[in-house]
Amino acid sequence: MHSTHRTITATHRSPWLSLAAAALLAACVQSPQAAVPQPVAALPSGAISVVQERGCGANGQPAALRSAQDGLKAQGMALKAQCNIQTGAWVVQVIVVDGMRASKVVRGPLADGGEVDMGTPSGVLSSATQNLSPDVHHNRQWLRALMAHHQFDNLPDAWWHYAQRGVPAGADDTDLAAR
Repeated sequence: MHSTHRTITATHRSPWLSLAAAALLAACVQSPQAAVPQPVAALPSGAISVVQERGCGANGQPAALRSAQDGLKAQGMALKAQCNIQTGAWVVQVIVVDGMRASKVVRGPLADGGEVDMGTPSGVLSSATQNLSPDVHHNRQWLRALMAHHQFDNLPDAWWHYAQRGVPAGADDTDLAAR
């Protein structure tokens, strides 16, 4: 009896392997970031980690914060706010959307897409406030007034740290609404 040894080539393998590979590639084309975890950006020295899973207000992002965001649109800026769950207060950042309109309200370099100059980035603790430019002092005072108008108090530890009046700081049992 004559025995023939057959080898299996790639073309004779199960068609399911090809289908599985095609499905995986199609999923990557549709959403390439879905399968790749996003790296956690390194925080600068003195930065506070901001976590978005839990928020500061009873119902996520408070209406007063949304109102402040809406008001800034007319001034060519956007307010980004995230909850710091360690403190239960909001970490804010002002972004320039239209430098020409923003220049009527704030000072310093106003590149579209950049932050309004506050002397230090949002989230970074800094003890040196006496060496700040007049533009930075103006911008910080303007932000305090804006936030106070919308019922937020600037916390003494940083220019970017705000607590909503009537909401106790340290409340970390709620969710943050989408910006």
